[in-house]
Amino acid sequence: MKQFLSLLFLVITVYSYAQQTYSVTMNGIGPFKLNMKKTDLEKILGKEIKLKNLLKEDWTYDTVSYDYNNISFTFVFDRQSADEKNYDIILREIKSNSTFLKTPSGITIGDDKIKIINTYEAYTIWIVPDYENNYTSRSKTRATIWVQSDDGGNNIQFHTNMNKVESISVTWNENYD
Repeated sequence: MKQFLSLLFLVITVYSYAQQTYSVTMNGIGPFKLNMKKTDLEKILGKEIKLKNLLKEDWTYDTVSYDYNNISFTFVFDRQSADEKNYDIILREIKSNSTFLKTPSGITIGDDKIKIINTYEAYTIWIVPDYENNYTSRSKTRATIWVQSDDGGNNIQFHTNMNKVESISVTWNENYD
C-alpha cells in the first residue's frame, strides 16, 4: 500500500509538472520579463548566455534561443545605456511556440484570429501581413496580430499561419508615429 501511494504521488507530480502553463502578459512570458537584465535571465536558465552581435560596436540587438523546462524560447536582447560609458544588456522580446503558453484570457497556440480579435476588442489591434520571397511579396497565409494596451507600453504578438496562432511573443511597443 505504501509503495502504491508513493507511485501515485510520483505520477501526480510528473503529470502536474507536464501540465504547467506559462502566462503570457504584456510584461513577459512566465518567469521571463521584458527589460530583465541578461544576468538575471542567466540565473533563471542556469547557464551563461553567449551573445555575438551586441559585443560589436555597430550592433544593437542579439537573438538567442534556449530551452527552459523542455520549452524552447527565443530571446532578443538590446543595449541600454547605464551612463555615458556603460550599458546594460536587457531583454526586449520573448518568443515561443509552445502549447504551454496561455494568456490570462485563454489565448494559446492553435487558436484562431477571430478569437484573438473578440478577446482583445477593447485593445488596439494591428493585423500585419508577413512578407515572403525575400520580402518582395505579401504572404497570403501568414500574418502577425499585435495587441497593445492603451498605455502604449508593451505588446503581445500572435504569429499566425492560415489564421491559427503558431507562436506568441511579447515585446516593446515600436512607435510608428
